[in-house]
Amino acid sequence: MWWYTVGVKNAVFFCGRQIREAWLALALGIWLKNLFTPMYDERSIFGRAISLVMRIVVLLWKMAWLALWMAIILALLMVWLLAPIAVIWVIREHLKVLF
Repeated sequence: MWWYTVGVKNAVFFCGRQIREAWLALALGIWLKNLFTPMYDERSIFGRAISLVMRIVVLLWKMAWLALWMAIILALLMVWLLAPIAVIWVIREHLKVLF
C-alpha cells in the first residue's frame, strides 16, 4: 500500500525537486531575465544583435539539457511506478510454470 500512496507522493516530490534543482543549476531564470540585456555593456545595434543571438543559442542549449534531464527523471518515475506490477507479473508467470 505504501508504494502507491505515500511512496508516490514522495517520488513525485523528489522528481519536482530534481527538476527545480536542474533549473537553478542551469540558471535558466537568470538567462531569461537578461535575454535582452546587452553583454559587456555594448550598446550599439550590432553589439545588441550579437548578444541576443548568443544568449538565444546558450538558452536553447540549456533548455535542451533541461528537457533531457526531465525526460530521464520522468522515465525513472515511470519505472518506479511500474516496478511492483512487473514483479507481480513475473511471479505470476513463474507460478504458472511451476504449477
